[in-house]
Amino acid sequence: MNDNRSVSFHYLLRTIILLGFSSYIVYLAKSDSLQYYIAPRMMIYVKCAAVALYIIACFQGYSALRAYWGKQIACDCEQPVSRSAFRNFVSYGLLVLPLLVGFLLPDTALGSAMAAAKGMNLSAAKSAVSKQSAEIVTNNGVPAATPSPTVSPSPKAETVSPAPAASGNDKTDAELQQLFHVDSEWDEDFAKIGMLLYKKDTIVVKPSIYMEILSSIDLFKDNFIGKKIELTGFVYREDNMKSNQFVVGRFAVSCCSADATPYGVMIDFPTAQNYTKDTWVKVTGTIQTGTYNGNDIFTIKATQIEKITAPDSPYIYPNFEPLKELDS
Repeated sequence: MNDNRSVSFHYLLRTIILLGFSSYIVYLAKSDSLQYYIAPRMMIYVKCAAVALYIIACFQGYSALRAYWGKQIACDCEQPVSRSAFRNFVSYGLLVLPLLVGFLLPDTALGSAMAAAKGMNLSAAKSAVSKQSAEIVTNNGVPAATPSPTVSPSPKAETVSPAPAASGNDKTDAELQQLFHVDSEWDEDFAKIGMLLYKKDTIVVKPSIYMEILSSIDLFKDNFIGKKIELTGFVYREDNMKSNQFVVGRFAVSCCSADATPYGVMIDFPTAQNYTKDTWVKVTGTIQTGTYNGNDIFTIKATQIEKITAPDSPYIYPNFEPLKELDS
């Protein structure tokens, strides 16, 4: 009888653990917190896994009852349950611990702490994802400071006098093709994106095509000098940055938060020190060039910075049809 109860206890414990994981996934889905861990295209698989875990848990619960009643639940070829308390504690503890961490710790988006651990990338030209390939080249660090104009604060947002913006309306298609000429077939889409962006009075970096826009600007940075730009993100700062510098960053997620990579743009603004880490801001300014350790990057000389609430979906994801998104 004691052996039956021991086997029943093991199956009951497995039932509880499986139901715990299934319930946790359901909780994340219901509270819209699943997006903090999984890319949207992967969510359907995780939700299906929750259903599968629930079905397996039901089977384990049924086996626990059969074992308690003294009925056979498996063939003789099954590995018997361990009689070692220490081994059982370690085995089940490895499953219970992440479950407890998930339920007890708050669900929050990645921020400056993780960006510092992974290293903020300030060059996106080699980091966008296409249908055929995904190549990531990181460039950690900050550019040299650039002169800042006089501040003119407002109640809701701080502003400075804007610099003249570049215009692409006076360029013919042939001239644009010459400006955005590429030698590699992998950069053709970036060239097409660049030509569309060049024609706009203000480049609005949409979250849906965040990486694609930044990659195109970074690849053809000389063509966009003086162009007006607007983007949102969280404030990231390193100790060696000057008082008029911080980075506006976002995490790019391909599959899940484990592969999240921080990308950002250096901001030059007179009162940059007033914006604390992880504050979400909307930055408007003009594109300038800068260097860091001999590497060319582009920066934004901000003319206005406005604090905003964090978006419901804080991460950015690969867009396989960026041209369609720009045309819409």
